[in-house]
Amino acid sequence: MSAGSSVPYGLFKHACNWRKVNQFLRIWASLVKKTHKHVNLWGCHVVFSKDLEQMIHKNILIHGLSLTVLAGFTQAAVTFETGYTGNDSEGFSTTLQAYAGDVSDTDLLDGITPTTTGWNTGNNASPLDLTDGSHGAAFGVVSGDAVQGAWTRVGATAEYVLGSGDNGLGYDISSIQSIADWENANFGNQAWTLEVRALGGSFEQALSVDYQPLSGSASTKVTLSNLNITGIDAIRITANQVNGGDNAGIFIWRELDVFGASTAIAIPEPSTTLLSALGLMILLRRKRHS
Repeated sequence: MSAGSSVPYGLFKHACNWRKVNQFLRIWASLVKKTHKHVNLWGCHVVFSKDLEQMIHKNILIHGLSLTVLAGFTQAAVTFETGYTGNDSEGFSTTLQAYAGDVSDTDLLDGITPTTTGWNTGNNASPLDLTDGSHGAAFGVVSGDAVQGAWTRVGATAEYVLGSGDNGLGYDISSIQSIADWENANFGNQAWTLEVRALGGSFEQALSVDYQPLSGSASTKVTLSNLNITGIDAIRITANQVNGGDNAGIFIWRELDVFGASTAIAIPEPSTTLLSALGLMILLRRKRHS
């Protein structure tokens, strides 16, 4: 769902003006997982009919009218380019480091040093932290390495060369997970694009992610699965703008894990092999008779 879509958060039974609606949207994260909760906010009686995390799939209704809310509160948008398919799932938490236990140190990118451009390296932030198999600690906990993550700038890139794989055919990418996390300023939102390079070819965009459910400190995680990316030798990511450009549109990208395997050698089906053998036998017999 993209900006401008009808996005739900609850049922306002009494008249509420836009200022009050926006105020409500800014504190909704603190009410996550309050099922069947009745809350009075500035004279607006709000009834939550289900888990607030699920309610972003419904509509805000005021006197039966569906409202359009700010882009910062829309559900994730994962856009696959023509020729590329897959499934996506998204999650967020108001607890910092909520997804620290989900990072991988055995994915395809582990151990690869990327070619990078445009990243913010203040406070020892580094794009190398993006694929180091570690979520990283909270700000300032580790002396001399305060950020413990990749500090984006809009347009920052990282290119990872996978190589030709075990069979000389490149790699198939089956799934990807991306984690962002920070203690304030909505830096836990995330937006980025993925380009892939076919073995011996050039880069083309495969998909884009724009997940910005947060207001304040929190974590987000995006998982892409059942991807049909095959026969590639490199990937390139580009960080996009979040939070409407506030604070230069940056976010703190904690981890990017890419899973897959070397592209397999195609094995002909038995029927195909049998037909080929019969064809060869017929050809040899004709030569003998000629």
